[in-house]
Amino acid sequence: MNYFYSGSTNAFYPEELREVYEMAGTWPDDAVKVEANIADKFMQTPPAGKWRIADGDGLPAWGDIPPLTHEQITASAMQQKTMLLAEASAVIGPLKDASDGGYIDDADRPILIAWQKYRYDLTKVDPAKPVWPTKPTE
Repeated sequence: MNYFYSGSTNAFYPEELREVYEMAGTWPDDAVKVEANIADKFMQTPPAGKWRIADGDGLPAWGDIPPLTHEQITASAMQQKTMLLAEASAVIGPLKDASDGGYIDDADRPILIAWQKYRYDLTKVDPAKPVWPTKPTE
């Protein structure tokens, strides 16, 4: 199968579908024909730390994945914090109910306290500079 590659869309287009793309007005102006072995290589999973880019000639190449921005790192940490808080709350809920109801097992009291402390420590984590508390063991 023959392919065309577009650097502007960073995508491959089967030659057999060119007419369909053209009729839809979606055939890229910068599409260049590439050898099947090149298309096969760059349609595979990229090497570690790489992603597919267009080189200076508009052909596919492996480029380094850029490092995450500070905003992306912060957003990821915030997502992690939210997930950990939800997990802690799920563990605390039934234990807190048992404690409030006066029927908590003595063995569960220190577990409740440890998870409450952990959840509190999580609320203090700054997503811009996260230092994660250690999760209690059950």
